[in-house]
Amino acid sequence: MSRRYWPIWLATALCVAAGVVLALCALRPGGDGWPIALYLLALVPLALGWLVVVRAPGSPVGAAVVWLAASLLVVPAMDGWGRSPWAAADLVAGVAHVAWPWQLTGFLVLLLVFPDGLLPGRHWRLIAAAVPASALLVGISMTVTMDYAEPRYFKAPVSVPEPLGMPLMISALGVLLLVVLACGTGVVLRYRRGGERTKQQLRWLILAAGAVVVLMVASWIVTWLELIGPVAYTAFLLGIIVLVPAAVAIAVLRHDLFEIDRILSDSVAWFLTSLIAAALLAGGVVLTGYVAGRDSAIGLTGSVFVVTLLVFPLHRRLHRAVGRILDRDRTVLIEQIERFVEQVRDGSAEPEEIETVLRTALRAPSLTLLLSDPGGTGLVDLTGTPQSVPGALAEVPLRTANADIGVILVRTGSMRQLRRVRLAASAARLPIEVSRLRIGLRRALSEVAESRRRLVSATIDERRRLERDLHDGAQQQLVAIGMQLRAAQYRLGLDDPVYDELEVAVERLEATVAELRRLAHGVRPASLDDGLPAALARLGAECPLPVDFAVEDAASSEVVTVTAYFVVAEAMANVLKHARASRIGINVERLGDGLRVAVRDDGIGGVPAETGLTALRDRVGSVGGRLTVTCGPAGGTTVEAVLPCAS
Repeated sequence: MSRRYWPIWLATALCVAAGVVLALCALRPGGDGWPIALYLLALVPLALGWLVVVRAPGSPVGAAVVWLAASLLVVPAMDGWGRSPWAAADLVAGVAHVAWPWQLTGFLVLLLVFPDGLLPGRHWRLIAAAVPASALLVGISMTVTMDYAEPRYFKAPVSVPEPLGMPLMISALGVLLLVVLACGTGVVLRYRRGGERTKQQLRWLILAAGAVVVLMVASWIVTWLELIGPVAYTAFLLGIIVLVPAAVAIAVLRHDLFEIDRILSDSVAWFLTSLIAAALLAGGVVLTGYVAGRDSAIGLTGSVFVVTLLVFPLHRRLHRAVGRILDRDRTVLIEQIERFVEQVRDGSAEPEEIETVLRTALRAPSLTLLLSDPGGTGLVDLTGTPQSVPGALAEVPLRTANADIGVILVRTGSMRQLRRVRLAASAARLPIEVSRLRIGLRRALSEVAESRRRLVSATIDERRRLERDLHDGAQQQLVAIGMQLRAAQYRLGLDDPVYDELEVAVERLEATVAELRRLAHGVRPASLDDGLPAALARLGAECPLPVDFAVEDAASSEVVTVTAYFVVAEAMANVLKHARASRIGINVERLGDGLRVAVRDDGIGGVPAETGLTALRDRVGSVGGRLTVTCGPAGGTTVEAVLPCAS
């Protein structure tokens, strides 16, 4: 057995012996079993101390908790022995009477070594040595003044005169108080200088110690008001015997088991709210008692009503203020996300920025937000790109009442970190859900646009086929028939009555061929075979107005080329019909990844509703472009189309 376990075994032996004595005292005839049995609960910190010793053998906290159990058990056991008819009862009672400071030593040692050992420095070792020395000093001071103290258990071997007894006792208690303050200062310094883990562990101790203090004050108040007897201290004893050791054990073994920051912050906020509300109620009762009379029910009712109105707004403000101190990370996290949600609501931020916001708020640069594809194809990122889930990352699922909407991936961390991620996801549910819906909307729009492009491309191909069929099929057959008729006509004499009929038939065939050529040209202009610049030049040559050209020979798809041609043709037709212009300008150029087509005139301006630009907008929109019409203040109109173009 390792030598460092001997102090732990010694404390355990003291606990067992004290427990046996307490059990015998509780069971003896005439014994007061209830308070003695209560102290037997100190076996709980003994078990918790050994749990820490086994699970965290390198931590001195386990030994400190075991000695805390021993300090809590030995003095009550001696007191019970002193009240019994057993041998040496008077001597044991006298020792128990002066040994009560030793009950503090276990708790003070725990404060010095929790959570990772004694602080470095010679003065901290001196303070550790002063803990038992101060308890011994108080015991000696009480012993040498026992001759004139009540009750008298035995005669002290050495005594001091009565005038010097009280100053000596006050001095000894002052030394003990200084040691207590020094131990508390160590906790404060450790909290301010420690890392995040140390602060988390100390918050467990602060919560438990704060609860014990509140229970002690409540016990004093209840006893002072004579509501109940010594039973009032039951909760206080349970707190110091069970609550503090349990909190210490959790802090060492599983400090991230619960959201201790939130528990501590909420507890302090409600405690302060209760104090202020009680003060307001008491002040209101006293004030209205002076005004309306001591027995006035109106004063009490009005005070209760006012406090009821103020308590919840007061609690919200206190909770926010306390949270910035005791739970700053969580409070700042929620505020950052709520601020972003408000920006999304008023349109000053895009919901897809939520991943960056979460990374900043959670201080997790590797955090990844994946959303369920509304199309049912798996998980996608915020751009809509399909993604897989790496096995090395921790997953925080995002769910609604009806379906899974995504997952947040973080590097495997503590339970506290995962709780913070869930909290952030809950606060950011609006932008997350909006981002997911926008992914589905963008995909639907993309599919619609792609479907329109396929339809337009199929329409263009069908027009080219129809043009070719008209040119190579019906048109050629009609030309052949006309040639045959013309040949038969030439074999007849001019005075033959059939000659004139054949002449009429041939002219009608020629008119029919010309109409077919016009229809074929309308389906797809044959001039586009030589390229868009040549086709537009031929279109300008047929225009009765002067035309200024600035046309780049930009490579584009067949669909875009045909659309650009019809934009120019339709715009020129509108100028000739409505603008009363004297000149037309045509500009075609590459604009980034698109083709910009603009037709300008110097006419009267304005765009009549009957010009047919709605159909032209539909044609431009069918290929994913946009059409704009602007009119100058002094006249003139510009029709501009930007078409998506890939070289």
